Amino acid sequence: MISEAKLVERLAPMVEERVRYKVVRSIIDTLEEQCYPPEEMFREEFIKRVEEAEKNAMARKSKHYTYDEFKKEFLHRE
Repeated sequence: MISEAKLVERLAPMVEERVRYKVVRSIIDTLEEQCYPPEEMFREEFIKRVEEAEKNAMARKSKHYTYDEFKKEFLHRE
């Protein structure tokens, strides 16, 4: 029969790893909710422009933007 102390010694690392994973996963999920809008919140026009930009990039017709130009072009359109 295995002693209680040895059982705890064997199980503790597995329990710690599971708890660590769940905590990290919870933090990541919370950050994603705070930082990234859900896909359904993207405007259809924005999605079409991104798809067009992807096609242009694949055809090597992409544009280059500074950070401020990018913000003005894609993020502050009403």
